[in-house]
Amino acid sequence: MVRFDGYSATTTAANHQQLASLFGPGFTLQEGKGFHTFGSRLSFKDATGGEVGSVSWGGKQADRAMIEVKGEHSPRVVEGLRSAFPHRATRLDSCADFDAPGAFDALLGHVLGVKQRHRLIGERQGDWEDFPERGRTQYLGSRQSVTRLRLYEKGRQPEYVHLSRPDWVRAEIQVRPAKEAKTHFSALSPVEVWGASGWTKELAALILQDHIDAHPAGTTWRKTSLEKRLEWVCTQAGPTLLEL
Repeated sequence: MVRFDGYSATTTAANHQQLASLFGPGFTLQEGKGFHTFGSRLSFKDATGGEVGSVSWGGKQADRAMIEVKGEHSPRVVEGLRSAFPHRATRLDSCADFDAPGAFDALLGHVLGVKQRHRLIGERQGDWEDFPERGRTQYLGSRQSVTRLRLYEKGRQPEYVHLSRPDWVRAEIQVRPAKEAKTHFSALSPVEVWGASGWTKELAALILQDHIDAHPAGTTWRKTSLEKRLEWVCTQAGPTLLEL
């Protein structure tokens, strides 16, 4: 089953108290200074002390509030958010789990094939040669990319070893929609999020065995150094040049 494993969004349709109510009871709350120019941030922690989400508000963001959730609580919180408040999704993590002998190597073959065909940047984490029992992770896409994939051996993570599921593997895409795409992605299902780019669509067909329509998430285009300098020159000298 494909589901959300993380979700971040901003909204002006709800205040921080309304967003906080989406988490429900059972969490330890900790208030502190906000990030991203928000004035305040309320963190929600589970019984282990790990943060499962947060709500930010105030500061330079005026009447805008932000909610973040990750892990197993994501589907429930996202469902509550979507049913109650219009918002813009700033990050969506959609995952699919597999649990069968050889699952990681089989999925890795598809991932590396897509990597080669689309000439994607990738990186690995973990000691694949000497300590594979500690878990392997393969990334596709750079840290700055709108779309990024993480394929990893979930069952070999220290906090899950006690479950005795060494073949448990997770394929997870992270999408950070650009500009107007944030509103579009706020209504997409976890499966549809895999349509964010050509290569994620191809992966969905290969490992999810599902056809996904295209849902472009935008690009991380940045001005070159020359473009920045020309813009500065035009800003400073524009009036004089027009007068001449």
